[in-house]
Amino acid sequence: MDMVLDHEGELMGYRDSGGVAIPGAPIKDVEDAYYRVREALPEGTEEFADGMVDEILPPTPNVLLLIGPDGGTVVHLTTIEVADADLALLAAFADALDRAAGPRPDPEFEALAEALGEIGRVPYYPWMPEGDEATVARWVRAALSTVLHSPFEGPGGGADRETLSNLLRYAEGWEGVEVEQDEEAAAERALLSMMRAAGWT
Repeated sequence: MDMVLDHEGELMGYRDSGGVAIPGAPIKDVEDAYYRVREALPEGTEEFADGMVDEILPPTPNVLLLIGPDGGTVVHLTTIEVADADLALLAAFADALDRAAGPRPDPEFEALAEALGEIGRVPYYPWMPEGDEATVARWVRAALSTVLHSPFEGPGGGADRETLSNLLRYAEGWEGVEVEQDEEAAAERALLSMMRAAGWT
């Protein structure tokens, strides 16, 4: 969210209007929810989430690395507690993006559609997308998807959750934990699910 919000909590490129009304998801509330989710991440992971580092290595505090049977790192695994109200607000914002990026958005979503188009025409930063409203909306949805999408959906997802939860409980206070082949596979399935949700595969 900080990619499309300026310091006043308004959509960049649309400041003259005093911000954009987003039905069901006031933009300032969305921004606050986004930062609460970010603050729930363990210490040392924010730079990783921002793309400032390619890999988290020990001895970064509170970062658990799973070591596969071949000695390689399987995945950076963590759990965070996020308020249901924040998830609901971010989901409402994601829905508003979809409705604004459609071919004929309802009048209440026209301001958001215009703001998305403005961002796509003149990206504020070089890493922001260039394109139409739908392009920008997909980009923001991809950033939201790793929070809104569970990596344990589908058959066997519950078993993977149980496997990885047991690992976390066992590994509390450890920096790296060796895993067996089935545990490695469960971690890789969860990681692949999150990558797909974010549009990375």
